[in-house]
Amino acid sequence: MKKKLLSFALAAVMTFPAAVFAESVPIKDNGNERAVLICYEDGKLVYSSLFKSENGAFNIDIPDEYKDADKKIYYVGSNTFGSLDDAEKITPAETAEPAASPSPDTTAEPTATPAPSSKPTSKPTAKPEDTNSPYEKEVDKIYAPALITGVARSTNADGAENTSLTVYYQGKEVIVPVEDEITISSAPASCADMTGQPASSLKEGDVIYMAANLSGTKIKSVDLIMRPTDEDIVTSGEDYGVNFEKVFTSGGTVAGKWQYEKYGSRVSGAKYSYAFGIVARKSSNALTLINKSKNPDDALDIDLSRNAYVYACDVSGKNYEFELGDIGNIEISLPSSLLNKDEIILDDSDSYNYALVRMVEGTATDIVVFNNYNS
Repeated sequence: MKKKLLSFALAAVMTFPAAVFAESVPIKDNGNERAVLICYEDGKLVYSSLFKSENGAFNIDIPDEYKDADKKIYYVGSNTFGSLDDAEKITPAETAEPAASPSPDTTAEPTATPAPSSKPTSKPTAKPEDTNSPYEKEVDKIYAPALITGVARSTNADGAENTSLTVYYQGKEVIVPVEDEITISSAPASCADMTGQPASSLKEGDVIYMAANLSGTKIKSVDLIMRPTDEDIVTSGEDYGVNFEKVFTSGGTVAGKWQYEKYGSRVSGAKYSYAFGIVARKSSNALTLINKSKNPDDALDIDLSRNAYVYACDVSGKNYEFELGDIGNIEISLPSSLLNKDEIILDDSDSYNYALVRMVEGTATDIVVFNNYNS
């Protein structure tokens, strides 16, 4: 089951804390599936939230602290802005049941990101929607990767253009604007020329790491962790390294910050680490990756968090297709008996699914799967 998701052209950061809502305003969707409430104070973006249409309407929840702010509605489908005050309201007589509350899977809080070696200035408080999080500590989600599902140009409150990224991040779909002065801080060896390029050069399917300012309202840096290759990694003539390290590392680290796991060794259990390879085996609590080695003993066995976030990218078509899921969405394309043989033979007669795995102390919490190479 695969689903092509929309790319949203919107400058709105979803990095704001949980709010107490003063009121809910049901407005007609006018044929749009999604809309965004944007609040400004003195011309500065102070809050935004994404809503899905239910029964022909958006139920726009307005936080109490922003009830007096200037409010706009961005209609995603028609790519238009409008004033909330002028929006076509739904009266009780027009609907038989209350308008739906905003879907919890479309609001997110990328937390302000200190340098990996520093302590956060304060410990975030867990929220009810985080009960199924794979992260044991709130600080662990600060360094989570994001999968880009859409890139668009947009305009902020001051009329300046920027790049709007639609991403899967911390198990949710989020829209994040990146100002034009922000360039890519690092990139893997396979696409090293991306270092120093503007965010507008990012593409669907890219996996990135974003760091925000301390208030969590603005992206201050972007690292490109991985860009999926055009051709299958195993069967191509290109040398991507014994551990496929050229695909997701540079200079021996991921995004210049974290170590990567090496085939033929046990998973290190480092505070944060990454691995990449072909999905060879999966159970409810473990994932096995292999590289190009013919030796089954070189496989990487990784513990899985039962709530691990899984983002799927189907690369078989001209346009990538994306799906937001869980460990049930990790598909194995190889015979189950493959690792029981004395030698692993891989060729272009098979289709391969790859996984980029981010681990916290040796347990997978974030997984991006790239499916159907050679299909």
